[in-house]
Amino acid sequence: MKSLSLFRHLGLSLGSLALATALCVQPSVAASYCSDGNLDGLSPADMTFNSALATNCYGVVMGNDTQSTINSLAWGNDWTFLSKDEAMRPATFMGVEFALDTAGKTGGTWTLAGTDVNGAALLNLPLEMDLVVVLKASNRYAAYFFDDAVFDGADGGTWSIAFENHGGQIPRLSHMSFYVRIDEDGGIPSAIPEAQTYAMMLAGLSLVGLMARRRSHASA
Repeated sequence: MKSLSLFRHLGLSLGSLALATALCVQPSVAASYCSDGNLDGLSPADMTFNSALATNCYGVVMGNDTQSTINSLAWGNDWTFLSKDEAMRPATFMGVEFALDTAGKTGGTWTLAGTDVNGAALLNLPLEMDLVVVLKASNRYAAYFFDDAVFDGADGGTWSIAFENHGGQIPRLSHMSFYVRIDEDGGIPSAIPEAQTYAMMLAGLSLVGLMARRRSHASA
């Protein structure tokens, strides 16, 4: 009775309180894949990688993205978290150091710079990998899948938030996350020798040619 008297004192009724609660709570839609007809209005065109649209997408999901949740999706497992755009330091994967950067509020561009840092005889770029990009905004996120994406060290694309917050507005990007894996067809598409290796090869070929010419003159 004291609580009811308090509501009346404040000029409120239980009916108005229920209405206010209904207006603040937005019905949630179960997350679904774009290939199945996404119920939240997501599209592979929301995310591009080097001008290519995403292979598939999934969302919208409440909470924060994690490596375990990405590995639970229908795109298979073995996903490794690479980096976020808010990361303070570059991330290293397969001997390549990556640095992710984004521009924009509810849509914009992203860049992923890669540098070979393992000092091996063969370049680790380009790399062919599968990729999942997550757009987190407000308290939800959407995931975008790219099959057999080729990283050459100067990659980029576009992104767009395609879902609304509880206020019916397009939320600003909280962060972008990258998850990568090497699939059965992935890895280093072609073994490309570094500059020093090229010089050694040329020197060796020149020496072989010189020895062949000397043998030719000696037998003449």
